[in-house]
Amino acid sequence: MTLLLNTVFLEGLFLGMGLFAAPGPKDTLVIRQGVSAGPIWGVVGICILADIVLIALGVSGLGALLGSRPGLVAMLRNGGALYLVFFGGQRLLACIRDQSSPDVSGNAATHGLLRNAFMLGFANPYAWLDTVVLIGSIGAAKPGDQQSYFSMGAMAASLVWFVLLALGCQRLAFLFKSRMVWRVLDACVAILMFYLALTLAK
Repeated sequence: MTLLLNTVFLEGLFLGMGLFAAPGPKDTLVIRQGVSAGPIWGVVGICILADIVLIALGVSGLGALLGSRPGLVAMLRNGGALYLVFFGGQRLLACIRDQSSPDVSGNAATHGLLRNAFMLGFANPYAWLDTVVLIGSIGAAKPGDQQSYFSMGAMAASLVWFVLLALGCQRLAFLFKSRMVWRVLDACVAILMFYLALTLAK
């Protein structure tokens, strides 16, 4: 109870919720798995783990280091924009080719899914900007005795967001029985990713 009343913890929690609630590649992967009634909790676990690791790296000093080097931040921004274009392009091609409906059967499909989740969590420049650079630099600026509370708040935000997202999407699975609905979802994801790439590249 004391932790939940800690103002620094709440600052990290609210900042994290504000950032994680903005749709990104990890969110769309969780959404697709949730509405397809496919294996989802492994994906959720990897997404949360990635956020925890990157937030810890950022608050420990990497975020401040990157933030002090505009060239590196620019590289991350441009890399993130290219990544979003690539991800959006994949979804757009799937929509055009009528390959949007996911294959949720078999070990190979599951292994490929978890591998994708790992890449989206750890090798995604867009995620690094949110967690390492933004959250990390703010957390690193806190006094030493407050950094752990801020970090725990931001990490809790990731846990709450992805669990609620997964549970909510599972309740919408009945809407995704049609191939056309999946194609519309992929088209919307592609448009969103292209829009985020444009805003990131400005």
